[in-house]
Amino acid sequence: MIIKRLKNFRSILLYLGALYAVNVSAQSNFKNKNWKQYTDVAEVGFSANALNLLRKKLDSSQTASFLVVFQGHILFSHGENTRKFMLHSIRKSIMNAMIGIAIENGTMRLDQTLKALGINDIGQLSDLEREATLKDLLSARSGVYHPSAYATRGMIKNLPERGSHDPGTFWYYNNWDFNVLLTIYEQQTGKKFFEAFYEEIAKPIGMEDFELSDGYYRLEADKSMHPAYLFRMSTRDMARFGQLYLQKGRWNNQQLIAADWIEQSTQPVTTDLRDFSVRGGYGFLWWVSTINHQKMYNASGSGGHKIIVLPESGMVIVHRVNTYENKKVSEDHIHELVSLVLNARTRSEKINTGPRLYTYTPPAKVFKTSYHQSMDRYLGTYKHKFLGKMTIKKEPAGYVLENGVGIFKLYPASDSTFIPGDIENLIVMEKALETTKRYTIEAKFGSGNPMSRIIFYY
Repeated sequence: MIIKRLKNFRSILLYLGALYAVNVSAQSNFKNKNWKQYTDVAEVGFSANALNLLRKKLDSSQTASFLVVFQGHILFSHGENTRKFMLHSIRKSIMNAMIGIAIENGTMRLDQTLKALGINDIGQLSDLEREATLKDLLSARSGVYHPSAYATRGMIKNLPERGSHDPGTFWYYNNWDFNVLLTIYEQQTGKKFFEAFYEEIAKPIGMEDFELSDGYYRLEADKSMHPAYLFRMSTRDMARFGQLYLQKGRWNNQQLIAADWIEQSTQPVTTDLRDFSVRGGYGFLWWVSTINHQKMYNASGSGGHKIIVLPESGMVIVHRVNTYENKKVSEDHIHELVSLVLNARTRSEKINTGPRLYTYTPPAKVFKTSYHQSMDRYLGTYKHKFLGKMTIKKEPAGYVLENGVGIFKLYPASDSTFIPGDIENLIVMEKALETTKRYTIEAKFGSGNPMSRIIFYY
């Protein structure tokens, strides 16, 4: 009996110690606005030589940025970590956070059906389709194979026939499921999604680069009444979002997302992913697998954008690709990079209890913001047969470019050339010599086929 009591007491102490560790991590690692970086990685048990080999491998790859956070501080940094790239499908894991908050607040429930929520779409959903629940949508098992906004060619090509699978019985990665979550979220909470994310997540965790203008609703009214919700975000801000999940939703003594929601969301609901089998399993808007014999869950976006969370290692890894220029890094290559980080750990070394730190200040590009004269002559909508429509608008803060994925500030390089923020391909304004060429776009390519500049004929 005494031994049993001692064991129970020891378990309680370990449990309280674990809670204390999480609280200390949340309090101490993020008091300052900026990230802190380790002065010497050896002080936390990593090989500098091994990480230098990782850097050489990154130098020869198409990776745009790569950031490793270990125990709340930056272990390794490479590339443009302040530049805001598209998140692509990582947006879905952000939706997971917002729905988790709404479920905790009682404004949404996993068992709510589309019928009960009053959800429909163009051409009407069937009675069977409307039996799909919020849980089915979160796990990509709705059985609703309706056309959707922002769908990839693969989604469209392989879309099952309507009514071919009952709700909850078959996994298919379809943007309809993910997009309709936006409609349900805004309907049930009475909030605008991007504003809610900014107030409830971005500000509390101290995102340094994210602005409300980095969120964009994409409606394709000919396909569906439910828009996609697109994001741009910097690597260092994405690392904060991953760190929030690593810390079980807790930040600076505040529980932003329920810990049990994160635990539930990062358990595999489906393990038979067919064409996506390399990704392991799928939970609630998070991919779940293992690497080097430990649990890994990640948010994944087209081209190789990743937020990788490794709970056993206390690590968050962010990988970015310049998909503005159609660059791509394979899943296997990203796994190799993560393995290199994990293998750089020198377990035999004693970890310093007080490693030296310094403020992480990555270089950030500064663009000219003043216009020499009115640029109103360039206003209008321009078209390209592949790039689609692009509109130059005038807003109180200056001129912007709106295309199919967002609204980008236009920074003047001269009176007739502009740099669209984040995209950074030079836009050249030229007077059309022929009326048929007015309001058209011509793309110019350089060596290796990257787009060097875009000509807008006004």
